[in-house]
Amino acid sequence: MAPPIGPRGGPQRTGGRSSRGGGISKRRHNPLKTDRDGDVPMDAPAAGRSGSGPGARGSRDGRGGRGLSRGSTRVSSRVAQNLRNYAGDGTVASKAQFNRTTLKILGLRSSKVADKPDGGLRTLLDFLERKASKEKQITIGKSILDGDYVWISVHKDDAQNILHLNGFVFTGAPLTITETSERMPNKEEQISKEAAETKQKLTAVVAKRYDPEQKFLDLSALGSDDILSSMGTFDSQNLAEKAFKALVHLASSSYKNSDEKRQALQAVSLARNNLNDVDQVFSLAHSLPDLRRLDLSGNNLDSLSKVAKWKYRFRYLEELHLTGNPMVTQENYVVELLQWFPSLQNLNGQQVRTPEQVAQGLRALEPTPLPQFPSNLRDGDANVATIFLQNFFPMFDTDRARLVSEFYDEDSWFSLAAVPNAGRPLAWRSYLKFSRNIQRFGGAGRNPGLMQRLFTGNNLIADMWKALPVTRHPGMDQPGQWLVDCHTFPNLADPSGHGSAMGLIICVNGQFEEADASANLFGTRTFSRTFILGPSKPFPPPKHPYRVISDQLTLHDWKPQAEAAVQAPVVAPLGNPIINPVINPVIAPVPTIAPVVSDEVLKSQMIQELSNRTGMTAEYSMLCLSGAANWNFDLALKSFEETRASLPPQAFIAAV
Repeated sequence: MAPPIGPRGGPQRTGGRSSRGGGISKRRHNPLKTDRDGDVPMDAPAAGRSGSGPGARGSRDGRGGRGLSRGSTRVSSRVAQNLRNYAGDGTVASKAQFNRTTLKILGLRSSKVADKPDGGLRTLLDFLERKASKEKQITIGKSILDGDYVWISVHKDDAQNILHLNGFVFTGAPLTITETSERMPNKEEQISKEAAETKQKLTAVVAKRYDPEQKFLDLSALGSDDILSSMGTFDSQNLAEKAFKALVHLASSSYKNSDEKRQALQAVSLARNNLNDVDQVFSLAHSLPDLRRLDLSGNNLDSLSKVAKWKYRFRYLEELHLTGNPMVTQENYVVELLQWFPSLQNLNGQQVRTPEQVAQGLRALEPTPLPQFPSNLRDGDANVATIFLQNFFPMFDTDRARLVSEFYDEDSWFSLAAVPNAGRPLAWRSYLKFSRNIQRFGGAGRNPGLMQRLFTGNNLIADMWKALPVTRHPGMDQPGQWLVDCHTFPNLADPSGHGSAMGLIICVNGQFEEADASANLFGTRTFSRTFILGPSKPFPPPKHPYRVISDQLTLHDWKPQAEAAVQAPVVAPLGNPIINPVINPVIAPVPTIAPVVSDEVLKSQMIQELSNRTGMTAEYSMLCLSGAANWNFDLALKSFEETRASLPPQAFIAAV
């Protein structure tokens, strides 16, 4: 096409514009040109080059029309927005406009460019800005095509320049431009309406290309599809990729669950789409990961690297077609594909693996299961776990310093995980500063400080335990309050340096009462505690033949149950069910140790706290705690709420 003549195409024009067919040129304020979606077109011409000519328009694919990889600088912004909105990656934004004037323009619908995908709006805006920018650069702000009118928003100082164009002929149609005080139509509502129309058209494309009997979705030669072409889908590579993503989303999202989708969609063809990299259609792997047959023939995939992004993606792919792609001439490409797709049996129509070989290969990919043992108290003849537990919890309640010195050494580990539940009354601030619940708080990679909350060594563990609230666990002679599981733990390092040793892993689940006198808080928590016991070091001489190698404590809010015996949630080691063993309390008597906080002091504090919360007198608070609640603070509080209406006036402290 010859360049236009006259003032629109002459060399005396400046400002970085280049001519385009018909005398309509686009503004190029930035050498890096972007379309109206903010995307950089893959084939955008370099700064200063004309946007016309063969280099700006691409070519048609002789085998299947315009392909997915065809690029163009002429992008339909509205179709792009609708596709992006439907695919779920677009938003609509608006900003307050000040010192703006709204103009109405009539005549675009009668022009020669009205059949463009955007109705010719972009061409008209370019025309108006170019014609109005004789003395200074005029930029049009918001614009919308609504019915027969184009609405535009411009700065008040620029409005007169555009109003002077009233009566100009634009591609065969006279323009009528007027200033208005009417409210500009809602662009968001129009976008929603047009997005619905776009979805309807794409749905029609999917419907005519899906064969339910063959369970086959034919997305081949999309560039020759009449509906997609009329939508301007292939005006750019970016827009074509968005259209493909929307088509796959429509095809895969109409099923109730993944099993139904797996049965209904088993084969897809992407043949003759001018693909040069599967990255252009990568969303297929996310939407349809269980495909069994895939046709990529007749594209431009020239190497294995262009398919590598789908490596290990289609685990159940049995049939793959790549004929007509340059990559099939490469050596060893079959070997690589067999490693990438473990279920592949047929490649380009040739059998490359038998079903038996596929089954054997899939079994090899499965992880080797951990050895599992029956769930019981595998305590051995020496009753090590029983004696340890009978000593541990009474000492934890009364003399933690002595407990650490007897069962922990400089290599012992302790960690705490606090799992608070919203809405529960008991505060967690005493524990959260020590909590190492890495999974709950986003992982050590996001919060490296959590890694420092692994307390190593008896001295550090003893200092940390001093900061925890006072506790009182049930007696070991109450089997209904405990759940215990114990197994042997092989291959521990022998501290004597002679090979490996056998240890024990003990999982304990239960509950305890807590008294944080500093915060004046009392209540009950459930816990899970996992110990790994191993042989003690020979020097210095140990007090016990075994030591705590690892101690992990997890705390939860306690929830009152209807049953008299409350059992805590259970997490079994190695995936085994938990049993409830009865521990004989006479096997090893617990030594008498002077308590740090006596029961009488603890009861007095609980009476005072219950009185503060309920307004009851000390006498009635004691009756509430010592009755059916059995000095369980949460049960006492619950009992008060249930019987409040029936309590006599003398049960409450008289108002002063």
